[in-house]
Amino acid sequence: MAEKLREEEKPVERSTTEELSLKGTLFSTIVFVGGSVVLWTGVLLVLFIMRH
Repeated sequence: MAEKLREEEKPVERSTTEELSLKGTLFSTIVFVGGSVVLWTGVLLVLFIMRH
């Protein structure tokens, strides 16, 4: 019983593949969100310039 409690008290260690996956997710999110903002700004700018 005492050994079982000690095993449960150990901190959870993340594997390197999980950390790489999280880094990849963060990178993809930044690229897609940033790219979308830049693209949308460009579209609005083009529409504004075409209006005049």
